Amino acid sequence: MCVSPLGVKWHRFLDRRFPIRSQMTWFKSKPRVSRAKRRSEQKHTARQVGKRLACDVMIYEPAMYALFFASMAIMEGGGWEDAKYRVNTLLLPTYLTGLTISPIIQSINFAFVPLIYRVPFGSSFDLFWDSYLSW
Repeated sequence: MCVSPLGVKWHRFLDRRFPIRSQMTWFKSKPRVSRAKRRSEQKHTARQVGKRLACDVMIYEPAMYALFFASMAIMEGGGWEDAKYRVNTLLLPTYLTGLTISPIIQSINFAFVPLIYRVPFGSSFDLFWDSYLSW
């Protein structure tokens, strides 16, 4: 319940911190723009997507995994000690496993999906990922 509002704030922060001049410049062709200008825009977009992805992978994802494991432990009737135990034992393996798919999805999300649809787009994949983690 608290993850979506946090996701919206996170994506707004990334948009402000690492702006992309025009969304979807990777595949949109503009006939009046020179090839060199278009290439420059594509390089800028790739750099900004990379910066967003690095921040997402290093800051947001570990925090969300910790929140997930701690909240699951508490909702299942465990206390803070159980929550700490789960975070300490499950966070790193889950994070490393998540690195196999998350960067691909988030790269698409940051490069092509408009800001207002980024959280629902990511959440559609998170539904399957969270089901896997809960199993």
